[in-house]
Formats: sequence, C-alpha cells, structure tokens
Amino acid sequence: MNKIIPNGERDRVKANIVTLAVAAVFLAIVVYINQISAFFSNVFSILGPFLVGAIFTFVLLPISKRLEIFLKKYVIKKASDSVVRGVSAGICMVILIVMIVGFFLILLPQVIRSVNSLVGVLTNFVNNNEATINDFLIKNGFITVESSELNSIWDNLLTTATQYINVVLPNLLSLSNFVYKFIFHLFVGLIITCHFLISKKKNSLKWKRACYAVLNKDSAESLINWARKGTALFGGFISGKIIDSIIIGVICYVFMLIAQLEYAVLISVIIGVTNILPFFGPFIGAIPSIFILLMVNPMHGLIFAIFILVLQQVDGNIIGPKILGDHVGISSLWTMFAIILGSGLFGFVGILLSVPVFALFYAIINAVFEVRLKRKNMPTDYETYEDIP
Repeated sequence: MNKIIPNGERDRVKANIVTLAVAAVFLAIVVYINQISAFFSNVFSILGPFLVGAIFTFVLLPISKRLEIFLKKYVIKKASDSVVRGVSAGICMVILIVMIVGFFLILLPQVIRSVNSLVGVLTNFVNNNEATINDFLIKNGFITVESSELNSIWDNLLTTATQYINVVLPNLLSLSNFVYKFIFHLFVGLIITCHFLISKKKNSLKWKRACYAVLNKDSAESLINWARKGTALFGGFISGKIIDSIIIGVICYVFMLIAQLEYAVLISVIIGVTNILPFFGPFIGAIPSIFILLMVNPMHGLIFAIFILVLQQVDGNIIGPKILGDHVGISSLWTMFAIILGSGLFGFVGILLSVPVFALFYAIINAVFEVRLKRKNMPTDYETYEDIP
C-alpha cells in the first residue's frame, strides 16, 4: 500500500501543520480574549487556595532543599529521607507562619499609623507652602487656573486622600466577604504548601513517569531536564529576591532608627517590597521615600538619599550576588530589556517574572545553538570566534 505522504516530505508537512495550528490558536485567543480572560479569572478564583499553596511552595522549595542537606549532614544524620523532608517542611512552615503573623499583627498596624500620620504631614506641608507650589506650577505651565480654584483643587485632593486613608484602608480587612475569602485561601494554602513540601519527591517521580509514558525517551529526558532547570531558575530567583529584599528592608530600618529618621517602618517596607522588582525596583522605592522625608526634614531626606545610594551599591555588588548566585545568568542589558518588555505586556507580574522567563528562554536558545554547532564540529565558546573570519 502506497504511503499518502512520501518520507522526504513528512518533516515539511509536520512543520506546516504545527505552524497552522499555532496560528489558529493565536487567532482564537485574539478573537475570544474577553471570554478566555473571564474563564481564567473564574478558575483562579475557585482554585485560589491551590495557587496560594503553589506560590508558597515555589518560594520555600529552595530553602527546604538546603535545610534537608543541612539536617542530613549535621543534625539528624541517621534519619531516613522521609523524616528529613518532614522536619525540613515543618521548619519552613514555622518560618512562613511567623512571617505572616508578624506582618499582620506587628508590621501592618504600624504601616497604617504611619500612612495616617503622613497624610497629616502632607496636609500641613501643602497649607504652609501653598503659594510657593501654586507659583511653581503656574510658571512651568502645569496649570493655568486662578488661586481660588487652586485652593479648591488642593482641598478636594487632600479631602479625598484623607477619606481614603482614614476610611477605606483601615476598614478593608473588616469587610466580611473579603476576610472570609482571605482567611480561607490562606489557611487552605498553608495546608497545601505543607503537603507539597513533604511529598515533593513522590510528586516529582509521578510527573517523571507521566513524561516517559506520553513522550519518547529522548523527548522525555529533554523535558525533564528543562523542567528541572526552570524550577531551579524560578525558585532560586524568586526566593533569593525575597530574602535579599528582607535583608535590605531590615538594614534600612536599623539605619533609620540609628539616624533617627522619620517613618522608619513605612519607608523600610517600601524599600523592601520594591526591591523585589529587579533593576528598577530600588529606584521605584527610593523616590517616594526621599520625597516623604524631604517634606518633613530636607536634611533627613538628603541623608537618606545618600544612604540608599550606598545601600543599593552594596546590594547590587555584594548582597544580591551572594544570595542569587548565578540563577539568572544574563547581562544587565538583557535584564533591562526583559523588564521593559514584560512590564509593557503583563504589568506588575511581567516586571516580577520577566527576568527568570527571559533567562530560561535565553538558556534554551543557547543550548540549541550549542547542539547545532557541535553537529558542525564548530567551537561553542563565543570568544573563539574572534579569530574566525
């Protein structure tokens, strides 16, 4: 019986089918983007606890692995692997719960009090410097309204800000529906996290078996290899950035206490949280923090600006590389490119995940290049090509 597709044409036909399928899927996504978005939004709302558990697990996984190595080597040397995993998971869960409880019982109330106090400082600052601010805005062409209208604008802005801070923010957690969902997702998410950490080896073996069942041996090995690299890259980068940001926030808080600068808790939280964002995060956090201190005491703002400049240099050259190691493996130029592209396409999530995603994509492309060069008996080290015409 003659074959429908000759052997020499099969690869080309497969490539065309894959191309048409990808184009059809992309067109369907564009046409039904609203329905798809609503569907995934509903799915994420239903599976919220599992998403919380997956995120916590992803962050704690590198810490859990290091704890297992430490416990097996120094603490419980003769214990079985399952016992070591259980102890490591328990320590990780205690750390996570302590951080969550500390945030809501200690840190969050202080941040809210600082924000309320800051609104009063902002109001006094505007009232005391209203004429200067208005003259500056008019001279530089930002506004063209009269003084009476300016007063009304400032009053409305300050009233709105005060109402938002004093009414909406403190009462946000008192909304019964929000509190119920939040507590439910958090509690179930913690249980799921504990389960994932304890049974991570069994789950990884199940996924490995599924890969070999569905794919051929070479494809399965390639998929498993890149899944390991991707997990290590994402987990190491995210957990490393969180640890690095906590350290930076604590250093900032200690310095502000020693230097007796205002709003130490609020500003340290801003610096620590924004430091999670790669490359642009330190600048995003430093600008409003310096502005806050300048309104209270210009000299304190100058001192903090100098400190934050030194701190970011120390973080970028010493603390960050020590914690993150070579998890990323791309230059600062490609890092900036990935962040700009990710933020433009996916907003905040794009900023946070663009670097590890691009690093994984970069590693895959580099691996493909190396394989093709080896087939041609060409060197894979790019420095060698300096002498090749």
